[in-house]
Amino acid sequence: MSRGIVIYLEDLKEDVLKYTQSNLAYTTHKLYVTAFKNLIAFLGNKPIKLITSKNIDDYKSYRAESIAKSTVNIELTCIKAIFNLALRWNLLNVSPAQYVQKFRIEQKEILCFNDVELKYLLSKLPVGDIKNIVLFGLYTGCRLNEILNIQIKDINLGEKIIYIRNKPGFRTKSGKLRQSPISDHLYSLLESILKLHRNVYRLVEPERYLFTNPKGLKYERDYVSKRFKKYLRAFKMPEKFHFHCLRHTYITNLIKAGVNINYVRLLAGHSELSTTMNYIHIVTDDLREAVNKVRQFTDCSY
Repeated sequence: MSRGIVIYLEDLKEDVLKYTQSNLAYTTHKLYVTAFKNLIAFLGNKPIKLITSKNIDDYKSYRAESIAKSTVNIELTCIKAIFNLALRWNLLNVSPAQYVQKFRIEQKEILCFNDVELKYLLSKLPVGDIKNIVLFGLYTGCRLNEILNIQIKDINLGEKIIYIRNKPGFRTKSGKLRQSPISDHLYSLLESILKLHRNVYRLVEPERYLFTNPKGLKYERDYVSKRFKKYLRAFKMPEKFHFHCLRHTYITNLIKAGVNINYVRLLAGHSELSTTMNYIHIVTDDLREAVNKVRQFTDCSY
């Protein structure tokens, strides 16, 4: 785009989406697609230099009438990044989103299954791909999208490592390669899925996905997520639970087991230690046990 012509939102959309498609994870790119769609629906195809801070504030209020404020904040993050790109490309002198504040959101409880709930869930899930995907999530803490994009070539049973890496149509959340160690439980699960014998760790179909539907195609994230939710409801489990709670459960259990917080960060694939620190939410029973241990040293007779 030339600086000498009027640049409209649709023009900016074309260039920004080319950029996000090439440089960001697919799921993040789709967030930008949604942000542009909703912003243009609200403002129209307006010249970007005529968009004001009040326009963005009005958009923020309008969206909050129909969707959760946390979702509005996600859109605002995208919109701020969109106009920052326009600044970087010398298409604007100032961003209209620069001073727009996000909604204040109370920190959500990190939901995880306790031991009783987990045992019940696993006892009720029927044998098959969904249960295997659930077990894989519990043994690795991987995000659902990471699990579904694992191919045979990503599994090294000899070294007991799984590689979470970028590939066409999928980027890791951080954009970086991650190695996840294979535990004994996970090794047994992989053996059962791949029908292997000990020490056989490379198959003749390296491009094949670990979890595939009857047509041999990898499962879609929405399909697995909805099937899992359907099972939870069928088993009369709390409505608050969803697939990502398996990841929360894995990370929480590492912390409760006393694993070094830096190791937990690496295993979880967190870019920042502060993200991992959010999981320091030991349950009440653990706190009570800790308090009782202190009391035994302070009890005295009067």
